Amino acid sequence: MQTDLTADQVLDKMAKYCAYQERCTNDVKTKLRDFDLPANAKEEIMNYLIDNKFVDDRRFAAAYVRGKTNQNGWGVNKIRFNLIKKGIDSEIINEALSALNEDDYKVRLTSILKNKKIKAQNEFQAKQKLAAYAIQKGFEPSVTWEVINSMKIEFGNEEKD
Repeated sequence: MQTDLTADQVLDKMAKYCAYQERCTNDVKTKLRDFDLPANAKEEIMNYLIDNKFVDDRRFAAAYVRGKTNQNGWGVNKIRFNLIKKGIDSEIINEALSALNEDDYKVRLTSILKNKKIKAQNEFQAKQKLAAYAIQKGFEPSVTWEVINSMKIEFGNEEKD
């Protein structure tokens, strides 16, 4: 716990913390606990950060959804679960997830599955392994199976002439 900082210094640190990357309200409150300030000073800092748009859960959720789908290859279920863990309101989560383009989402899943190396004895086993992988990454089973069934699956047993 840092005890030698004034409220203004903590506010400056927190503003920089929020400006560095998108943060949700819960992350900022957690970070504020590191400072030895009275509760009312922490509340004033939090209010300032929210009022001046340093912290915005809607903006955070939108950026989180974009980042996790594009960089991490996560599906909707995994993203939703992690946003709930961060204390984001379900209305905000639904709004952020609704911004996903369904066609782009399926193309992304197709790409992820095509790049997945699997060893299987037959097409059924290959599809099962791909589905398990996609669902583990948070993709919905219905979307996963729709994509898998539209793909040509190669499963290691190559035909010989």
